[in-house]
Amino acid sequence: MTTKSDVHSAGSDIGYSVVEADEPRHPHCRHFLEYWKARLQPDGVMLREDFNPLDMPHAMGGMYVVEPANGGADMRYRLVGSENEERLGHRFTGKLFSDCYSPEMASDQVAFHNRIIETRQPACLRGYFIGVDLEHVHYEAIYLPVRTEGGEMQIVGGLYELPKDKA
Repeated sequence: MTTKSDVHSAGSDIGYSVVEADEPRHPHCRHFLEYWKARLQPDGVMLREDFNPLDMPHAMGGMYVVEPANGGADMRYRLVGSENEERLGHRFTGKLFSDCYSPEMASDQVAFHNRIIETRQPACLRGYFIGVDLEHVHYEAIYLPVRTEGGEMQIVGGLYELPKDKA
């Protein structure tokens, strides 16, 4: 999957270019995936209550939690780690994708997140940001479906800079 470059509607010129990867390369993303797999329930989904960010203090700044909004027509960032918000110069926590991104980018990301929720399978994206003098920095993100106590689905994961030899 290649996600198109786009621009935030919040006024900053942040876009991105990513491809879907089969397996994560970043140590934090690999640890997230192992952590998730070790806590899978018999139905193949990890419970949200089994995810404790304090189990991965070194990865907390890049973590995020996303949940469907408006019946899955949008997504909401319940939490975005402070390192990512600082790096991108935008506060995402509590915001809808439709409020953070242009309509095309929001639509692409909502569809991607809905696929993870529907298939209950993890995903990994690798790429770079455009427009904030970060084009030279490659990132990797891991997306892991979890189920809340009430039976609703969320996605937990993290976004981290890839070392030059892993990009």
